[in-house]
Amino acid sequence: MISFTQYLNEMYISPKRGAKYGQVIFLVGGAGSGKSTATRRFINTTNYKILNPDDLKELIIRAGKKGVKSFKSMANINPNTPEGAGEVHQFMRDTKMGSKKGRTMTRGLRGNKNLPNLLFDRTFSFAGEFKNISQGLIGVGYKPEDIHVIFIMTDVKIALKRNKTRARSLKPEIVKKTTEGAKQEFANLFFKRAKGAVANGDYFIIINRGEKAIQVKQSGRSIDRSGNIAKKVAGLLGKR
Repeated sequence: MISFTQYLNEMYISPKRGAKYGQVIFLVGGAGSGKSTATRRFINTTNYKILNPDDLKELIIRAGKKGVKSFKSMANINPNTPEGAGEVHQFMRDTKMGSKKGRTMTRGLRGNKNLPNLLFDRTFSFAGEFKNISQGLIGVGYKPEDIHVIFIMTDVKIALKRNKTRARSLKPEIVKKTTEGAKQEFANLFFKRAKGAVANGDYFIIINRGEKAIQVKQSGRSIDRSGNIAKKVAGLLGKR
């Protein structure tokens, strides 16, 4: 395992040495954390299908404009304003559309001999998201040791500043809430407090959009909760 203090600014994350099938990456990070930037800089996505909530938001608004009853309230929303982006964000949360889409997608993979590599680009800041999706993946044949977690840890001040420059900026309170929620979810996953969640692959932390990148767990191995790595991760997350 890479030493916690050995920061690798040019780390290239490629689970299972670039395996073409059967791998899943969960990106965990609040709104404005820089998940897209971190993906481009650090993660080998050549053989991955990227599942991004922004794509789902576009589908929701498009459905609303076409008169689909369930999405009618979204017909005239402009997602490129903080208010509009906030409304779509809240709609997805209230209807649990992201989790539903994930479950529908995973069910469609059942029986596939060569399960595709998937990258879930989400905040994972709400309770139950990770559990529902990861259990669905296990149900169709993915292995726990092939489900990897990458936490994009960004200071909330940096996230708020970046949010202002985004085409689809969100209200500051959403940025703050998802930033804290994502950090808590990663802590729960890393320290095995997330009941029902399944992910025993590699764990990485990418700090402030690539300022530092570190591996804190290797696939198939458990962490020593009282060990040096665990203590330093706890300190980094502010969990002492």
